[in-house]
Amino acid sequence: MNMEMRLNILFISLLSVLILVPCITFSQDCDENMLMFDCDGQYFCNNEPGFGFDCYVYNEYCEDFNGDGITDAWVGDGWCDDGEWGYDFQCAEYSFDCGDCGDVYTDYNGYCSYLPQEFTFMYEGEARQYILYIPESLPANSPLILLMHGFTGSAIGMYNYSGMQSVADENGFAVCYPDGTIDQNGDRFWNVGYNFHQNQTVDDVGFLSTLAVHLQNEYNLSPENTFASGMSNGAEMSYMLACFAGDKFGAIAPVAGTMFGESWTDCSAEPIPVLEIHGTNDNVTLWDGDLNDTYWGPYPGMDEVIEFWVGQNECVNSENNFLLGMNTIHHRYFNCANNNEVWLYEVVNGGHDWPNYSSQEIWNFFTNFIDSIIGDLNYD
Repeated sequence: MNMEMRLNILFISLLSVLILVPCITFSQDCDENMLMFDCDGQYFCNNEPGFGFDCYVYNEYCEDFNGDGITDAWVGDGWCDDGEWGYDFQCAEYSFDCGDCGDVYTDYNGYCSYLPQEFTFMYEGEARQYILYIPESLPANSPLILLMHGFTGSAIGMYNYSGMQSVADENGFAVCYPDGTIDQNGDRFWNVGYNFHQNQTVDDVGFLSTLAVHLQNEYNLSPENTFASGMSNGAEMSYMLACFAGDKFGAIAPVAGTMFGESWTDCSAEPIPVLEIHGTNDNVTLWDGDLNDTYWGPYPGMDEVIEFWVGQNECVNSENNFLLGMNTIHHRYFNCANNNEVWLYEVVNGGHDWPNYSSQEIWNFFTNFIDSIIGDLNYD
């Protein structure tokens, strides 16, 4: 690199510092209230009731393999936060005035959106967090979907990334976005058996199963029509639930995931419907698997995973169809035990992500395995 180029880079860097003052995001709680920072690095503890219902600004979308990347900012006097723990922002970017918008069912001016409330649920003495989305006037005994984020992700990240709440509004079901726990490296995760989590003892199968029952009882949701889905690490958590808590879930729909550890070697699942959505060019969870992987740990490819679930469900017939406009091959296995089906959406040249049709297709899949009439809604 020549001297002129070095000087140009230095000048641009200094100019950025002079023009834009970075905001610092919160990184901890204080007295069970949210710790916020201003643009000068000063902080305060917010304890106003209902703060979680304020609006935030959609600033930019930055997709990454963890299923995160929606950045947002609190409406107010320069207070800002990304909702993702650990990103910095430039205050000059936040200039939209959202006004007073606390109604989850209203779309505000294209920039502002309702910020969902985070709830706490105690499990085995630990405070666990989740976001719950319930459409307006949802009938009693409606379906429930648990939707898990990817490794290092979060509930709010998955809420924004998946857009499942829009499908819930249109079709009448509740969505729970739970948070994983923090590992030894400070990353949020689901305990599915990664190599570097062998010393982790958190019981996420127990937590999610118990949380599902709690939500069913608290909000009068259907125990028979509770489903699980997730992205990447969250997808792998879905497989764990099918293997070890299948009686609590009517079907699963993992995206960009596979089976690790116990879920692959010791899965004792009863027949359960399965939809996997997976890109053939996924560079994180390889389509062909990697039985020699030393980072995540060995894991099977999609052919082996689907073959396992086809066997568990005793499926007899199969068909393959190319889905026009979706660049996806639909592998369908049917005439299975209990009228179950196993589907694989092979996303041709797709990467490690959540295809834009995923939420709608996941719901379409689940509707094959719910009661025809629930509450006041007809799901035929």
